[in-house]
Amino acid sequence: MAQALDSVMAQTYRPIALFIIDNGSSDHSGSEINFWLDRNAKKIPVKSIFHEKPMNYCKAFNQAFANSNGDLLVDLAADDFFNARHFEFAVKHLQQSDAKVYFCNALEHLPNGKIQSFYSTDNSGKSNVPIVEGNVFAEVIKRYVIPSPTLVMDVKAFREIGCYDEDLSYEDFDILVRMAAKYRFVYGDYLAVNKRIIKDSLSQQQYKSKKSHLLPSTFIVCEKIAGMVSTPQEKEALRLRLLHEIKHATVSANFDIALRMLKLYKKFYSANFSFLLFYVWAKMKCDLSPLYEKWRKRSFS
Repeated sequence: MAQALDSVMAQTYRPIALFIIDNGSSDHSGSEINFWLDRNAKKIPVKSIFHEKPMNYCKAFNQAFANSNGDLLVDLAADDFFNARHFEFAVKHLQQSDAKVYFCNALEHLPNGKIQSFYSTDNSGKSNVPIVEGNVFAEVIKRYVIPSPTLVMDVKAFREIGCYDEDLSYEDFDILVRMAAKYRFVYGDYLAVNKRIIKDSLSQQQYKSKKSHLLPSTFIVCEKIAGMVSTPQEKEALRLRLLHEIKHATVSANFDIALRMLKLYKKFYSANFSFLLFYVWAKMKCDLSPLYEKWRKRSFS
């Protein structure tokens, strides 16, 4: 928590303002925030909200956003932190382009202590793989290709698309899709954001066996996308996304949502071998989720 807040304070770009949300935490976060505020609240404009009980994150964020000012928006999780020039780089790239969203590379801190970059890099820390920017709509439909913790968004654009969807349990897939459908993205080739991958964090519960609370939101976003795609490339991207979600929903024994996704797939695409395999699997409710959980645990070891 303190490292995240300190990383905002350390930014070379000014002016900046900070809005802190404690979403009904049951640990020591509240006292840690207050301790940090006592030392830093006079250095930059800071507002804070302490919710007594946890609430929908998208709703909590939107409430804070409605009471904030500024031209650009950054959503920082308590476990993540920025390099000092992150905002500086973002502003520069946005000013020099017609984009409304900036993103960069990120260092991912894994539970096993290892650190890896989101995009593969050379010895100088520069990406050595192609990065899609500009119109990224089809790419963000198809796969998780942009590290959401690195996003810096134009406030007017964020407001125009309706902010975070409060009917969803998580925000990043949906906001990437809706922003990319309307606006251009620009990439800065910097390792300027640090993302901690926490085993039990909400983001790691996407395919929790038998009772994922996130997959229903993923289905809603896929339904939205189905009404947005128009080009063959976009339609193919949605087909691949649906097959990906169907596979993981089925093998994690989230059979109800798998069948809903299969139904959505069948509405727009012809059945193939993969579709038939997962349809029969989901209908029979063949539970192989213990094996799936072992595979997931190995990925963190």
